Amino acid sequence: MLKAKSSKAPKATKATKEPKLSKGPKESKGPKASKAPKAPKSGSNALLEIELDVFGEVHPAKMDIGPDQRIYFTGGTDSRAYRVDIEGNAEMFAEITTGAGFTLGCQFDGKGNYYMVNGAGVYMVSADKLSDETQPLPIEPENIFPWTTSPAIPMSIDVDNNTDCAYVSDMGKGEIWRIDINTREGKVWASSADGTGAYDLLYGEPDSTNFLGVPFGVVEVMVDANSEWLYFSAHERNFFGRIRILPNGDAGELQVLGKVENRAALNGAFLDVIGNKLYGATPFLDFQNGVARDPNAVRGGEIWMIDIDDVADDGTGGTPERILSDLDYGTLTDVITGHNFGNPSDLYLLDGSFDTLVWPTGVLPDPDAPYHGAVRVLKGGGGGKSPKAGRRRRN
Repeated sequence: MLKAKSSKAPKATKATKEPKLSKGPKESKGPKASKAPKAPKSGSNALLEIELDVFGEVHPAKMDIGPDQRIYFTGGTDSRAYRVDIEGNAEMFAEITTGAGFTLGCQFDGKGNYYMVNGAGVYMVSADKLSDETQPLPIEPENIFPWTTSPAIPMSIDVDNNTDCAYVSDMGKGEIWRIDINTREGKVWASSADGTGAYDLLYGEPDSTNFLGVPFGVVEVMVDANSEWLYFSAHERNFFGRIRILPNGDAGELQVLGKVENRAALNGAFLDVIGNKLYGATPFLDFQNGVARDPNAVRGGEIWMIDIDDVADDGTGGTPERILSDLDYGTLTDVITGHNFGNPSDLYLLDGSFDTLVWPTGVLPDPDAPYHGAVRVLKGGGGGKSPKAGRRRRN
C-alpha cells in the first residue's frame, strides 16, 4: 500500500493479484455493486463520480492505496468499503453488518491486510481474502479489537509497520489509542482528559456548535518512517501537529507545527515520506460554528501542505501553504499522493459530499447543493507547490 501515511510500500503479497470485478450481493441490502460507474468526462476533476443509482448516497470518508494499485475507501455513513482502479472502475467489496456508527478510517498494513474503524471496534479484511478471486462479495470484516471503553467517534487508523502497532484517533474524546495488531491488545496512548493538560489540544473547540453535536478534535494520525513522531490533523482547532514517540513507545510532547488560515477545518491528511510533505484536506470553513453562529460553516474545497524539511526538532519553522482552493472539489475529506496508483505528482482526493448529508443534529448544511460524492484528482498537486484557485464564496 502507499498510504501508510508513512508512504512506505508494502512487501509483495498475494494481494498483488488483480481481483476480478464482482457483481456484489444479490440481496436487497443496499444498492447494487455490479454496475461500474462511468469514467469522468474529459476535463473533469473526478476519477470516479459516485452515481446514486449504482451505490446509493455514499459519503466517502478515508482512503488508502492497496497492493493491487487500487484506491480503497470507506463509505462513511454506510458501513461499507469500496475500491476503484485508475480507469474509474469501482465496486463495493466489504460491509460491516454488526458495527456501530460511521465507518471512517481505513489503512493497509505491510502484509496487505486492510483495516477499518467504527464505534464498535477495529475491523480487518485479510490479505488472503482480498487476493482470493473466488471470494464472494461483499466481505464481512473481522472485528479484531472491540472497544474496551465507549469511544465517541473513532476517526482514523495508521499501522506502524516497524512495530506492528496501530494508532486510532477518537475525535470526539480527543484521544489516540495504540493497539498491537499481533496480540490484539491496546490502550489509550494520549488523551485530552488525562488531567495533565499535555494533550488538551487533541480535543475539539470547547464551545463548538457544529452540526455533528460533538466537538471535532484530532482526525488523521500518521506515524513517520522511523517511528519517532506521530503526526496528526486537528479539525476544529485548524492545525497540523505531532506527538513524539518515546523509545519505550509512550507518548511524549505534543507540538503544534502550523495553524491554517480562515478557520479551515483539517480532516483527512497524508504524510508523504518520499517528498517529506504533510497534506491536509478541508471539507468546511468555520465548521466549529455549524449553522448556529456567524460565520456559518460552508464548503471548504481546500488542500493544505506543510514541508516537514522546514520543521525543527522543537516543532518550529513550518508554515502551512494552501495549494488548492476550489469549491468544485467539494467537501474534501481525505488526500493521498499517486505513488503506487497513478501519477506520483498528482494528488487524489475524496469528496465526501458532507454538505448534502443530514447530520445527527438534523442539520442539512446546504439544502440547495446536489449530491457530489467522488474521488477527485488534483493534477501536479503532489509536487509540493502547485496553487490552484477556483470558485470561492469568500476568502
